[in-house]
Amino acid sequence: MSLIDVLAEALKLERDGQEFYTMMVGRVADKAGKAMFQQLADDEVDHFNFITRQYEALQAGHGWAAIPEMDLVESIDAVSLVFPSGTRALDALPENASEEDALLFGLTIEDKSFKLYHASAQQADDPEAKRLFLQLSGAERRHFEILMQRYESRFVYPR
Repeated sequence: MSLIDVLAEALKLERDGQEFYTMMVGRVADKAGKAMFQQLADDEVDHFNFITRQYEALQAGHGWAAIPEMDLVESIDAVSLVFPSGTRALDALPENASEEDALLFGLTIEDKSFKLYHASAQQADDPEAKRLFLQLSGAERRHFEILMQRYESRFVYPR
């Protein structure tokens, strides 16, 4: 998969993630859970916008460029698609999903997104491409940590 194809797939992932997290805001009862899912949804919108700018720059022949807003995101130093083509993130989640189901699903999404971006960073020759993918992988890893912290605080095993 070319890096421009990765960006196209990333746009789908970020849009699906935003839709999923926004849906979960309405399904979670407690205030902290709603706030967490809303922040994750907002982050996905930001990521979508950053990736769109990069994708459009590449399509216009301007090459890879720094995304200054991503400078606040710590890069991960270190390809498979998260969802098959033609499917949406929400299609993979049961209709009456519990918060536990949603957290486990979110953990899976974030882990796969991290792996996609990290592998793309390893593939990239352009330093700005590598930097962007490492920053995106760092953002997805942070989302994973947030979801895991919530999961562990709410659904500790054994019960």
